[in-house]
Amino acid sequence: MQAAKEFAGSSLVKQKNCVTCHTIGESGGTVGPILNQISNRRSEEWLRKWFKDPNSIKPGTKMPNFGFTDAELDDLLSHMIKMKRKVNSDAILADNSDPIVAGHELFKAYDCLACHRIGNEGRFVGPNLTWIGIRKPQTWEATWLKDPQAYKPGTFMPNFHLSTQEIDALTAFLHAQQGQENDKARKWESMTSFILDARPRERGRLVAERVACWSCHGEGLTGGVRNPNAKPDEMVPDISSAYLDLDEDELTGIILNGKRAEKLDPAGPEPFSCPAWKSALTDSELEDLLSYLESIVPESAKWEFE
Repeated sequence: MQAAKEFAGSSLVKQKNCVTCHTIGESGGTVGPILNQISNRRSEEWLRKWFKDPNSIKPGTKMPNFGFTDAELDDLLSHMIKMKRKVNSDAILADNSDPIVAGHELFKAYDCLACHRIGNEGRFVGPNLTWIGIRKPQTWEATWLKDPQAYKPGTFMPNFHLSTQEIDALTAFLHAQQGQENDKARKWESMTSFILDARPRERGRLVAERVACWSCHGEGLTGGVRNPNAKPDEMVPDISSAYLDLDEDELTGIILNGKRAEKLDPAGPEPFSCPAWKSALTDSELEDLLSYLESIVPESAKWEFE
């Protein structure tokens, strides 16, 4: 943590005001990922390219291009390399016979909350994992963690080059996340809504983030996530226009009761399906979620509907 504190106090961080968006050390903003162990998950080459032109790696990113000089880039990367921590996964696995406990320790060691969120802890760069255990099967998580780019080219998720034993433990922990921290997340959302005087659609957006609709339906809920052996094209569908495509009763029924994906090949593997969110949502949260879905309908779809 000393290296992170030194980085937080560096002239470059103060000059660019990085802690407005990022946590460095023990404090900072929540817009971007926590940077304390960033060199554990990103190579020096990746970081240099990112700081030179963030938009070239993640189009539409909120990260601004600061126009860093080569000397500033060298200074940044020097601090980040010093913050790298060795993850002793062999010791973690040896000390914890329960795979869920071992997975939790690995989850913390790899600093997964730097980008993801469970309950009221973590960040919003990657999907919220509060309900990951009912959203995706454990076998899918194993495939994803082995090589995220192979499953979804261009994903922002780094490849940690995990061993089979690490993946087994991490997927056991992730599959165990079936909403135990939901009340903590709900309280955080309620406080945030009160502070920001959020409208129903904004409260609905927070609910959609908690159940991580976009982890399956893509950012903007426009699809683009692979779902092997699912009709019609092995992709999770675009639901940005769902509010217009379905009447409110149909849409409510799918949200509350789920919807099973149809197999493309009847003899093939089971695709993952939309889970039932009945146990996760109050009546008011459902209304807010519907308001959010109404708010994201593309203007072109509204015009066609009218």
